[in-house]
Amino acid sequence: MKKVSIIIPFKGQTEAELMLPLSSIYNQIGVDLSQLDIHLVNDGGKTIDLSKFDVLADRLEIHYHEIPNGGPGVARQYGIDNSISEYIMFIDADDVLYYVGALWPFYNASNQGHQMIRASYWEQIAGNPYTYTVHGNGDRKAAYGKWYKRSYIEMLGLRFMPDLPIYEDTYFVGLACELATDTCFLEEKVYMWLANPNSITRTVENKFNYQAHIYARENRYWFEMIRKWKPECLVTDFENYLTNMYLKSQKCPPIDEKAWWEEQHKLITSVSDIFSGWTQELQKQVEDKSANPQNEWHGIETDGFKEWATQSLPW
Repeated sequence: MKKVSIIIPFKGQTEAELMLPLSSIYNQIGVDLSQLDIHLVNDGGKTIDLSKFDVLADRLEIHYHEIPNGGPGVARQYGIDNSISEYIMFIDADDVLYYVGALWPFYNASNQGHQMIRASYWEQIAGNPYTYTVHGNGDRKAAYGKWYKRSYIEMLGLRFMPDLPIYEDTYFVGLACELATDTCFLEEKVYMWLANPNSITRTVENKFNYQAHIYARENRYWFEMIRKWKPECLVTDFENYLTNMYLKSQKCPPIDEKAWWEEQHKLITSVSDIFSGWTQELQKQVEDKSANPQNEWHGIETDGFKEWATQSLPW
């Protein structure tokens, strides 16, 4: 069994573009590269010429998979299902490992058998000149900059959900971090999230913040897992979702109102044992978030929350 499988989902990248993340793995020092394999998962894009990577074959074992387009979550899950290793790591096709020693601390930490190993990463921000910011090892949204112990993920039954074209990382990564009882936090910055204006999270056309129906669906799946593995957090997590979702919907109205209410009603039905409607306590939570200058929803009106919460009830 390999120490780690590195899964790289892609769609549309050329062999030259894929050479960037692959080269950043090839150039790693201080680790035994024979203990890792790489899984390139082509998510419905044009077939690539794998022979272009023969120059890397002396150090890297590369597997190539083609699947129908299903989004990055589906591609990552395919890589998980078609690899055998102790740990799993994800790299996006338009990113790179930050430096030649990026894998070394992961290898060392993995000898302790941690369920999760989490490190910091850089984000490159487009501009003239480029600027850079650090996301710390407390990040729970990005799939990269982390190692996931396969047996831990399988024990949870945690998978990327095929009907989450966005928020798939929020679900999978967030739960993997939330439910772990043995996490190693590395101080090193190991990954570079390169500026790519065409990425899913950066395209204006995607209207990420307006896809409320998918956000509701993701949270319904989240609550199902929390109910099973960490039920003591269910009420708090739900109340946080409900109050945030109201404020979010005021700032970014759902792009598909009908789909949004359908998903919201499904979610509320799934938590009907803990939620039966608006309360003064929930109203206070909404008002406190709106009044907090440090909150992303600062200044949003809250007078309509009671009506909105009542409308969320499917009965």
